[in-house]
Amino acid sequence: MGILRDHNPIIIEEFGGLFQRDGEECCPIDHFQDCNNLKFLESGIQTRDGIDTFVAIGDVIRMYEYRMEEQESLLLLNQSGEIYHALLDGSNTVHGPILTIADMEDFGFQSWAGRAYITPFKSYIDTDGHKVQKGIENEFLYVYLGAGVAARKAAGDPPSASSAGTHLIAFNSAFDGVISKGVHLITVLSDLGVVLAEVFPVVYAPGGQEIELINVPVGVIGTASRTVIMTRAIDPKNYVPNQASYTYYNALVIADNTTTYARLSLADSALTVVAAVGALPSYTGLKAAASSTQGGHSDIGFHLFGVVYETDTGYLTSIGPENFASLNMIDLKKGVSLTGIPVSGDSFVTKRHIVATKAIYQYNGDQTAYQFFFVPSGTIEDNVATTKTVNFYDADLFDDASHLMDNFAEIPAGVRLTVYNGRMVLTTPFDDPSILYLSAPGEPEAFDQVDGIVIVPPDGLVITNAQALRDVLYVFKKTRSFATIDNADEPSTWSIAPVDEGIGASVHGIGTILDSGGVNIEFLLVADFSGIMIFSGTYARPELTWKIRDLWRDIEYDDYNLIEIYNNTLQQEVYVVLPDGTMLLGDYDFEGLDGKNIRWCPWSFQPFISSICIVNTDTLVLAAKVNN
Repeated sequence: MGILRDHNPIIIEEFGGLFQRDGEECCPIDHFQDCNNLKFLESGIQTRDGIDTFVAIGDVIRMYEYRMEEQESLLLLNQSGEIYHALLDGSNTVHGPILTIADMEDFGFQSWAGRAYITPFKSYIDTDGHKVQKGIENEFLYVYLGAGVAARKAAGDPPSASSAGTHLIAFNSAFDGVISKGVHLITVLSDLGVVLAEVFPVVYAPGGQEIELINVPVGVIGTASRTVIMTRAIDPKNYVPNQASYTYYNALVIADNTTTYARLSLADSALTVVAAVGALPSYTGLKAAASSTQGGHSDIGFHLFGVVYETDTGYLTSIGPENFASLNMIDLKKGVSLTGIPVSGDSFVTKRHIVATKAIYQYNGDQTAYQFFFVPSGTIEDNVATTKTVNFYDADLFDDASHLMDNFAEIPAGVRLTVYNGRMVLTTPFDDPSILYLSAPGEPEAFDQVDGIVIVPPDGLVITNAQALRDVLYVFKKTRSFATIDNADEPSTWSIAPVDEGIGASVHGIGTILDSGGVNIEFLLVADFSGIMIFSGTYARPELTWKIRDLWRDIEYDDYNLIEIYNNTLQQEVYVVLPDGTMLLGDYDFEGLDGKNIRWCPWSFQPFISSICIVNTDTLVLAAKVNN
């Protein structure tokens, strides 16, 4: 071996890793222009570790660590649009597919109380010809309970009784009239002699007002007219909740079979023609009547009643059925008997709750215009019973249920799922990719369609990501960053402000730290077109990828959604999945996390690496597409 005369050897104390910036001549002597599959030591390098096969379910395109209540596991999406659930307990158990959606190219995920929430999304082409990611059209947010049973749509339909039709409602009008003071029962007869309302509304008239009728029932084909019939005034002390025990008189003829609204204004002296009340129709909807027993208690006045379903995840549906029951309570010593309580056809509905308004003294016919409350002792601990008797005073009604009115029964699919101040956050639904949906605090499936929305200023770009940091929710587009803060009011009142109008993030471009979803004490790692940035409320320069700027800029614009980042804070390493199926290792264990000192090295594998996650604290798991 020859020796170069007069040559002094160059000793590299610390290898600085890959350097690809401004041409070969700019590469520092302690860096390489090209290297691969190296792992850094304090004063040296070694080859990276090998890989073992854990589970094979086809070509995997997205993977998440799913931390259940008692163990870790993986959710894996393959190219057939199937999501599988793989346990990490040594049993090699793989459930699934737990969800199959043919168009699903990717999915967002968030763990909550041991459950997995999944939102399917895909790429669409925007008006500029570029790919954008949005929730799949006509798809929804799903929930998986972790036991191998297929995922189902999150939330749930409210109680329904559409086949029951509407029921007649009568109430004291704001219009002056001559209705005699006292209790009146009212119903409707067709000209064929058929009673059209099984439940006779009860009105406690104060005198000097009209009575309004809504939902006046129509008769069968061939009915030409209908007659409203009513009792004369009954002394409240003598009223008994038995509609068959009273005499009814013709009060108003409706000369058609279409009108559903009417007003009555006639004194008892004008009620002279006795009506023949025959057999009653069968109304299968929710009905309320005063309890026929002497026990119980209630407040006098007109009340509305509805039902709320509760699912196995604790979600409370909107109030139903379509037509709420109504009752004008007359006797303080009687409770309310509810019949025809809807039973859900969904096996995941486990309970039902009775809700009611306080006494309404100027009812306007709009059943959704009033505040509803959960009735104490109004919970039905099953999905079977159809009757329930409740006793309450209005002063007992304090647990508000009105906010359930506007909840989504089916939550639209989006792109990103995260958590902020106890609320589930869902971004980028197909129909409006510039909005965020935020759930009610502590209720990950309760998304209000009106008040649970934050609108990011539309600018032709869709929302790509969202992440909380130090009590601020940061929202990202491809080249924009915004911030919004919980003001202790509804999300629709939150203001949103720009943070940076030149830097944004891709859909998987927030660096996940172990299983925490991306939040470190002081910063986020954000993948932007200009590089991976440290974000602590502002973006630090130079970017972490400053040494490998040329490599980063070679990434195609439409492929940034394939970039995925994990920050292993225990090993002081950053892992980056690149669109070409390779990875980048960024080591900051010895020199620190900044653009000048981090050490980069590409890692390549025989399979095409599509996604990564960290399990068991610091074990790196790779998802691969073998047939890419």
